[in-house]
Amino acid sequence: MGVSLMMGSGIFSTPASILGLVGTPSMALILWGLGAVISFGGATAFIELGLMYRRNGGTMRFLAHAFPKPKLMLAYLFSWVMIVCIRPGAIAANGPVIGKYWLYAAGITDSSGWQARAVGFGCITFVTALNIVSAKWSLRLINLLTVVKIVVILVIVITGIIAAAGGIHVAHNDNWSRGFAGTKGDAHAYASALTKVFWAYDGFTNLVYSLGELRRPERNLPWSIGGAVVIVGVLYIMANAAFFIVVPIDVAINSEEILAAEFTFRVFGRSVGQIALPVMIGFSVFGAICAQTYGVSRLLDSANEVGFIPYGRRLCGNHRRLGTPVNSLAAIYALTLLYLLAPPPGKVFDLLVDFVQWSTWLFYGLAAAGAIVLRYTKPHHPLRTFKSFHPLNIMFIAFCVYITVFPFVPPSDGVSDTPYPFYLSPLLGLIATLLGLVPWYFRMAWWPQKTGINLMAWIEDEDAEDTREELDAERHQQEQMADSGERGSEDSSGKGEQVETATSDGQAKVEPVIVNQ
Repeated sequence: MGVSLMMGSGIFSTPASILGLVGTPSMALILWGLGAVISFGGATAFIELGLMYRRNGGTMRFLAHAFPKPKLMLAYLFSWVMIVCIRPGAIAANGPVIGKYWLYAAGITDSSGWQARAVGFGCITFVTALNIVSAKWSLRLINLLTVVKIVVILVIVITGIIAAAGGIHVAHNDNWSRGFAGTKGDAHAYASALTKVFWAYDGFTNLVYSLGELRRPERNLPWSIGGAVVIVGVLYIMANAAFFIVVPIDVAINSEEILAAEFTFRVFGRSVGQIALPVMIGFSVFGAICAQTYGVSRLLDSANEVGFIPYGRRLCGNHRRLGTPVNSLAAIYALTLLYLLAPPPGKVFDLLVDFVQWSTWLFYGLAAAGAIVLRYTKPHHPLRTFKSFHPLNIMFIAFCVYITVFPFVPPSDGVSDTPYPFYLSPLLGLIATLLGLVPWYFRMAWWPQKTGINLMAWIEDEDAEDTREELDAERHQQEQMADSGERGSEDSSGKGEQVETATSDGQAKVEPVIVNQ
């Protein structure tokens, strides 16, 4: 389950951009491996937090418990950007990727990008309509497309292995023989490249948003998240190696989001490689949109449950007849179309990815820091059945800081490789996050003061419940220790009486008494 939740569109859409930013396949492969290690460090923090707070809500709930002051600001801001920016922006970014793969299969050249956006518009509209009409059929479609996605990535990996072994003839290139010659050293470029690497690894957090529905979390959560990062990391590294074994570096960079289609065309030829597999890859990205759209309702439900959303029942409640969150889905659909259609022609995918990833990893880093804080503020939490390794957590936090700070640093040559200013995407992410302070103030400070409603009561109740469980656990441990001490005293005194009796009844033979042999 963890693997299917984690694998999205990133492995098909970002490798060419990452290669162009770092300069060589060798360095690109190192970044993919580094991304797996760093993501594992973050995953362990999320496992610890998820087992401590086994309710739906994920990062929102973790931030609320770790940093409750001032007035749950960090938890509110995360919910704000997740609902208003991150999820709609991610869906909008994936829409044109589907279009590019399907247009490639149809042999259509789309230089402006608007045809790809039109295909994305149709896909997003269909998925939203399906989620409104039937949640059951949405889940069925997600499960079907998950199988397609896994089959496609396995075909790429296995084909790459066969090509490396000489089983498939491909044109020779110098991708690997050049080593690190031509590798770039620009800090801004590496921050952008890591942002796109983490776009592909981002899915390791998906499971924590529905923890309340996970059976036996103490056993399943570590394997579902930690195991998924390891498996997906290996598959991603092998898939990238396969791409660069087959596709020359200059062709790979120019292929942008359809590098996987270029790979399949060079290996399988026109009918399979240029038509069938690109269509399947497009459906794989389509599956990511389905999962993201379906998951939005869970995010809204969690935010509504804790009182973050005013008029929550009206905005987030299910339709009486359809049984689906029609208003929520309509609002997300409108925001998604804004992100899809508003950017100018050009590299809209890179713009949206960098935009949504800035806020994403800012709060993921804060959540990992929260795991460290809670280790000291609540050292005896009764549900902390897993402890993350703090050096790995700190490494994860450091890289989150890196990819949120260095995008503001200008490129070393002063020239942006995008048609928009280098700082635009992170600046938009920062502005979108700070804008959340306005509704936060009115909802969490002004409204409770006016009405007397305590919107922090839920966090206080959960902390009180955790404290009661902690005290009960400590009391139980003390009772066990006391019982053990009493039994030890009784055993010791019993041994003395037996020895005394044995020596006082006049018998010449004294048999030793052995206790707890």
